[in-house]
Amino acid sequence: MINGMGYGNIGYRPSFYPAGRPSSQSSGLPYAQSAGSFLPMSDSTRPFVGYSPSMPSVYHSPSRVPVHINPLAPASFQLWRNRLKEMFHKNRAVIYALHLRTFGANDANSDGVISPKLGESGTFNSAIPKLDELQALGVNTVHVLPIHPVSQIMRLGEAGSPYAPSDILSINPEYGTMADAKRFVQEAHRRGINVLMDVPMFPSYKLAQKYPELIARDPYGNPLKPNNWLDVLMFENNGALVDYYENFFKLMDHLGVDGYRVDIARVRPAWFWEYFIGQYPDKAWLAESYSHQDASPIQNIPRDVPEHLLKIGFDAIYGQFHRFPEMRSAVEYANYLVEGHGMLRRAGLGKSFIGSFLTPYDYSLMKRGGVTMNFLAAGLMATQPWTNPYILDGFTTGYEKPFDMFNYRERPTGSSPEVGDFLQSMLNFRKRYENVITQGLFIPIPIAEADENTQIIAFARHHRGKTLMVVANKDVNAGHSAELTIPGVKESQKLTDLVPAYGRKSTFIVDNNKVNIELAPGRIHIFEIDTPRLPLNLQSYR
Repeated sequence: MINGMGYGNIGYRPSFYPAGRPSSQSSGLPYAQSAGSFLPMSDSTRPFVGYSPSMPSVYHSPSRVPVHINPLAPASFQLWRNRLKEMFHKNRAVIYALHLRTFGANDANSDGVISPKLGESGTFNSAIPKLDELQALGVNTVHVLPIHPVSQIMRLGEAGSPYAPSDILSINPEYGTMADAKRFVQEAHRRGINVLMDVPMFPSYKLAQKYPELIARDPYGNPLKPNNWLDVLMFENNGALVDYYENFFKLMDHLGVDGYRVDIARVRPAWFWEYFIGQYPDKAWLAESYSHQDASPIQNIPRDVPEHLLKIGFDAIYGQFHRFPEMRSAVEYANYLVEGHGMLRRAGLGKSFIGSFLTPYDYSLMKRGGVTMNFLAAGLMATQPWTNPYILDGFTTGYEKPFDMFNYRERPTGSSPEVGDFLQSMLNFRKRYENVITQGLFIPIPIAEADENTQIIAFARHHRGKTLMVVANKDVNAGHSAELTIPGVKESQKLTDLVPAYGRKSTFIVDNNKVNIELAPGRIHIFEIDTPRLPLNLQSYR
């Protein structure tokens, strides 16, 4: 039994139970915290309007979006409607990824280490005031790394990985209580910020001790491990695991979260996700799945097929934009965008990428081009098609160290706040031209005599006669020149840069149907140009 819940039929497949749970023993109720466990809540304590355990289809119908009541908010902010799925589909989510352990941390003794024993660890409550900074930046969604107790068996580093939880049915006491977690979500909503909660996919050794029935084993009874990872094992994909995650998603739903970021989604089979996405169709679903990098299977983990994950119900996957500094040329970047467009359109309308130029596993952009590379990434993140901008905690200050989630360390804060100022201006620009950027065509601009090694990025975004021209130099170390072919542009066209100036100056000479440019290292420029018929003259992508 798990928390008093039945495992159900081990041979269960959700397609056999399209409207219900795999186990008839389950109560189907959300949970409230009591003495370290979760107990069914009565209808009188439910936090949601429109929910009835006897009518799950009413609550989970895509046409009926749950309305969350925030008792802490002023009357004008009482109602919260979850629109994150719609925002993903319209490329209007601006996501900030944070780890509670450090996000609201306070290094009281200034020793560079966040010590829970000294009460310095970040908590739900200490994170709430920081939400004001994110709101001012232009963020409308937070991706919260796992919030569960961390296993100390075979742990990575001093603190252990948040992706090696000892149990996903409870809250890490270092971060606070269930009530604190719910208040954090409510306060985010009060500021117009969605909460995207991380979903761990692997059992720690501690979790395996607690629930041995959930662990996958080889023919000799030995637990299976993912590749050579040290701190986690593999779950068995069966009805027992469905029951376990059923309780997890009920817990998250009780907190009022708006969507889920699923860690290494390919480790669960399609039927698993079809069931849970069907149970919570109003939530946004982001799969940690990449179009190229993790395509090969590794030990005990199947091949990554991101297009398939999108087709079975996920709303978005990660892009490969964190590889941008290693891309050899602007051509490779442009080709990746066009290839990604093909995959998204095959998967269905409304699917999108997360514009992750930096993830917790990458070296800081400060180490791969300094402040200029951060500016360039921010400009592209704000203007490229089919993506929702994604910002890692520390990016806005030019944090240079690795995003170390395994140790107690200082909040990731660098010494270059101008990165945050530039990003804020780009997000404001994105909001000002929202329809052009989120709904507009993507039109690659031809470059005369360009070869496969060109460093000039040039494209237009066009919507209902309005055109933005984006040009950038991928090379942060040297200037590059090019002639752009832009049918319809006139010699009289005035170019007013919509991007704040930085670095060396670039030059532009406009002629009929072309623009000659000399771009300074790492510069990105955006101009509004008068070319209402541009899509008729150049290949475009919707």
